[in-house]
Amino acid sequence: MTEPAPPSRTVLLTVQYDGTDFHGWQVQPGFRTIQSVLTDAVDAMVHHEVVLRGSSRTDSGVHARALPVAFDTLRSIPTYKFLRGLNALLPPDLSVITADDVPPGFHPREAAVAKTYTYRYQLGDPRRPLTSRYTWQVKRRRFDVVAMREAATHLLGEHDFSSFRAAECDARSTLRRLYTLDVTDPDPSEMVVLTVTGNAFLRNMVRIIAGTLAEVGFGRRPPAWVGDALAALDRSRAGLTAPASGLTLTTVHFEGYPRLGKGKGKGDARGAKDEGC
Repeated sequence: MTEPAPPSRTVLLTVQYDGTDFHGWQVQPGFRTIQSVLTDAVDAMVHHEVVLRGSSRTDSGVHARALPVAFDTLRSIPTYKFLRGLNALLPPDLSVITADDVPPGFHPREAAVAKTYTYRYQLGDPRRPLTSRYTWQVKRRRFDVVAMREAATHLLGEHDFSSFRAAECDARSTLRRLYTLDVTDPDPSEMVVLTVTGNAFLRNMVRIIAGTLAEVGFGRRPPAWVGDALAALDRSRAGLTAPASGLTLTTVHFEGYPRLGKGKGKGDARGAKDEGC
């Protein structure tokens, strides 16, 4: 008598990576991506092909402190062995921080209610070898963070962020909701950190916000200009796209923010998904 196949299970990994030498999250033939490298490692452990379900699609050069990734498997490998085994197979710039069993079919992208990103500006001329891979070195000491905070208030809440998305962004809805947008004072190492939490983000949206607020910090634009750029619904009216090196996905939230439901097209921010930041 043939024994029944073991039931499928879903494992949720929390992944951390230095995105400098990756061509983003998503599999692209001929390029080194987080999804392809991690898939190879999981396949090698479970001895069957898996499909990874990520919570965000970070762009080339963008980092992640805690990216949830789920996959289904028939294998009964304990989660602590996944943690040890995968990290033995993965390269130094990609690591699994946690591994847990979750309800079958769990999809972190569908379950997420909000995401938090940080963007780091390094002030001053001298290169900082210990942080240069994770910051934008702006090569100046004058950086008006008070004016940047005032400018950031124009972006809070639900808006059409057409002015803050890449030309190649093909998201159906350009409405997004920002819950928080904070700018720190420079720390003793002259680093300024921008932190933004929203329900989801358009392609390059956080980097364009970072570049636009930098224009205000440099004194080139007044804070009110950011509100005008937002209202224009025109990418050319906002600031530059800040370098990918300064951006890190820090947290994917599964609770603590409203679950906005399914999106219904251009005029609805509900259920919006990240399109690559």
